[in-house]
Amino acid sequence: MTVILFAANLFTRTGSAFIRGQQCFYRVIVHGIARQHRAQIHQSTTSNSSDDDGSVYRKYYSITGIGQRNAVTMNTITGHQLKTDVPKKMGGSDTAPQPLEHLLAALLGCTLSTAVYVGRMMQPRLIIDSIDFDVKGYRDERGALSLPIDVLPAIPARLQSVSGTVTVHFKKGIDVNDEQLKVLGEQTEVRCPVANMMHMSGCKMKMKWVNGGTST
Repeated sequence: MTVILFAANLFTRTGSAFIRGQQCFYRVIVHGIARQHRAQIHQSTTSNSSDDDGSVYRKYYSITGIGQRNAVTMNTITGHQLKTDVPKKMGGSDTAPQPLEHLLAALLGCTLSTAVYVGRMMQPRLIIDSIDFDVKGYRDERGALSLPIDVLPAIPARLQSVSGTVTVHFKKGIDVNDEQLKVLGEQTEVRCPVANMMHMSGCKMKMKWVNGGTST
């Protein structure tokens, strides 16, 4: 009887030890798999993060400036200098274009560059020789001047409307129909960063694209 109890006890302890060892073995395996899985996820996330958030496609701009009274002189990272001022009746010296005139100028420059790209990518290609712009914009001054100054204006200070004509002249020998001109205008306005920003701000963009024919 004593021998039987001893054997049973030994078997129980041995079996328990075996089970505990087996459980430890499985825990090591499971934890190892989990670590490997987390490592794979981290590696995948790290390698794709720049693509997922679009950072690989970002184009950066940088500008510094010094302002005195109502005039600002600015230097771009590309080595160019800009200056803004306001008319004398607004407290300035009228030595340079107003900031919003620079904004309209940026719209024209951006529109030209984008239109040249869009035209070259179209099938058949539309090679632009030049573009004539006649553009106007307006804002409600109450958006910037309303008082008291510690109360947010009820009227937005931004440009409320920009309108005008964009007359496109194409290289000699290129015939452009109305549908092609429409695609050129629509795709340019959507892809131009300045036009896109102004449109998203709530500014009404009313640009008429005109076929100016071919250059002589």
